[in-house]
Order: sequence, then C-alpha cells, then structure tokens
Amino acid sequence: VFGRVLVLVVILLGTELGVRYGLLSRLFFSSPTEIFTAFQAQLTEGTLAPDVGITVFETLLGLVAGSLAGMAVGLVLPQLHILSRVFEPFLMVLNGIPVIVIAPLFILWLGLGILSKIGISVYIVFFTMFIPVYTASLRLERSFIDALRVMGANRWQIFWKVVVPSAMPSVYTGLKIGSGLALIGAVIGEFVASRSGLGHMILYASGTLDTPTLYLGIIILAVFAAALSFAVDAMGPLLVHWRFADEK
Repeated sequence: VFGRVLVLVVILLGTELGVRYGLLSRLFFSSPTEIFTAFQAQLTEGTLAPDVGITVFETLLGLVAGSLAGMAVGLVLPQLHILSRVFEPFLMVLNGIPVIVIAPLFILWLGLGILSKIGISVYIVFFTMFIPVYTASLRLERSFIDALRVMGANRWQIFWKVVVPSAMPSVYTGLKIGSGLALIGAVIGEFVASRSGLGHMILYASGTLDTPTLYLGIIILAVFAAALSFAVDAMGPLLVHWRFADEK
C-alpha cells in the first residue's frame, strides 16, 4: 500500500511542478490544482453530476443486462445441440466485429439518447459473458453427469446440479472483464453521438482544448472503473464460495 501511495504522490507532485514551471506543456498536460479548479467549476455550473449519473446508469444497466443475457444463452445453448451447432458460428462472427464499427448502427436503430449507449454496452458485455460460460458448459465433468443419471436425475436436475455450478467460475470471470468493458461501451457510444455523459464531456473538452476538464473526465472514469472492479471482487465469495474457501 505504501508503494502505491508513494507512486501516486510522485505522479501528482511531478505533474504539478512540471506544468507550473513549464517543463510540461499545458496543451498536453494539466496540473492537479488546475484539474481541481475545473472540478469546482463543473460543480458550480451543475453539469458534472448529470454527466456522471448518465454514464454510471448506462454502464450499470449495460453490465447487468448484458451479463444476464450472456449467462442465460451460454448456459442454455449447449443443452440444445442442434441450435448450438447452427448459432455458434454466427455468434462468433458477431463477437469478432469491432464495437467501434457497429456502434453507429445502434445510434441509427436506437437514436441519440441513452438507449443506444446502453445497447452498445449490452452488446460488448454479452459476448464477454457468453463465451466463457458457453465454453464451460460444453466441457463438463462427465463423471458427475453419469453419477446423477445413475441416480435417476432428469435433464433439468442435471442442469441445476452440474451445469450451473460448473459455470459459476466463468460467470465471475465474465463479470470481472465485463465490468470494464461495459464502461468502455457506454463511453464509445457517447463519443460517437451524444449530448451528455462523461464521454461527451471529454470529447467536448478535447475539441475546445480544455485540458483540465479532459483530465477530470478521465480521472472520474478511472475512479468509477476501480469502484466497479472492487464491487465485482466483493461478489466473488457469493458466486464461487468454494474457491475462496480453499484460499482461506
């Protein structure tokens, strides 16, 4: 912890002194005091809270909806072998399309409002969750399934007793990765076309060469991403409690 704090202090002090004494250009860098001044100005104008709230809402809704959809399809599709063979190639092709390419389609379909940003976020998170869960559901421990069949278990019981528990580590992995990608999806949508949100604030600040506000937006995104990652970490003992119990 001390090392991390020391690195942070060195970065803050270095940028403060570098910008103040002209060692770093104000066009490309901003000092902590200038960023704090921009923060105060945004609070006074009343524009910061709505922008933060919109991006947070888009990210959380995209993460929840995309994760649930990806988990559901990833768990169920391997149980339907014919449908799995038919749809798997199409899903993999869709996953390979860069989100920046498909983002304008969401803007076209869902408009400039918040729905298009949520749609982009859901799209990214869906595949982040679907692929590991789908793979885990295909590679089950056959001995568990055979044992349950010998005891007379039906497909529904096998699904809940073997498939779902076996996929939980992959669900946790999908959430870990998807938490960051959900934010990326929301911000990409705001970059492409938006009237509000942190992405819009950063893009506008970049266009007007307002470097302190640009860095302010980046810092807020970084803090939110870290908070989201910590929240997902806290869910680990709930999703894969046996793994965390072994670590203890």
